[in-house]
Amino acid sequence: MEPHTHTPAAIRRKLPRMTQIMGLTRWFSVVVVLSSLAGALLMFVIGATNTVEAVMHYLEVMPELELLADDTPVAGKASPRTAANLQLLESLDNGLTGLTFLYFAYGIYSLFLTSTNTMAEAPRWLKVENIASLKKTLMEVVAVLLAIMFVRVLAEKILTGDLHWEILTIPISITAIALGTRLMFNEAPVSPTSE
Repeated sequence: MEPHTHTPAAIRRKLPRMTQIMGLTRWFSVVVVLSSLAGALLMFVIGATNTVEAVMHYLEVMPELELLADDTPVAGKASPRTAANLQLLESLDNGLTGLTFLYFAYGIYSLFLTSTNTMAEAPRWLKVENIASLKKTLMEVVAVLLAIMFVRVLAEKILTGDLHWEILTIPISITAIALGTRLMFNEAPVSPTSE
């Protein structure tokens, strides 16, 4: 007598109908994946535009920077180098946000829409083990994004002479997110076993 093999069709027949229907709802995540990919593309375009503007400011092809990102007028006019630096920080912020959207799309895709066999052959950067690793990476990226935003806002505030203590809320937030991530995802060290 041959051993019974469990083909996907045989397994599907054994599952209750409600479980099969619930299994199909994973395809709803296609909307999340596609919208994240669209968001990533948009952020890459915005970041590339910021980079082109930075080069144009530096080469003095564009007029000097008169307004900052939040439409705050600069006291005097920013030098071409300063204007280029602010635009490059903005570009870095947008590019990293785009990569975050891209990673999120890949993570949702690999967790909900692919088979185990497909992901075994996927490149290392496309593999997301579980929701916890996706959340951990996203929290780490948010901390980095806040750090970049802090540097940009600090530079803008120094240019305008409008530096107040409230700006300290950003590094406090970064520290809180970093500590929260560390506490939430702290893995116990694995001790070597003696043979």
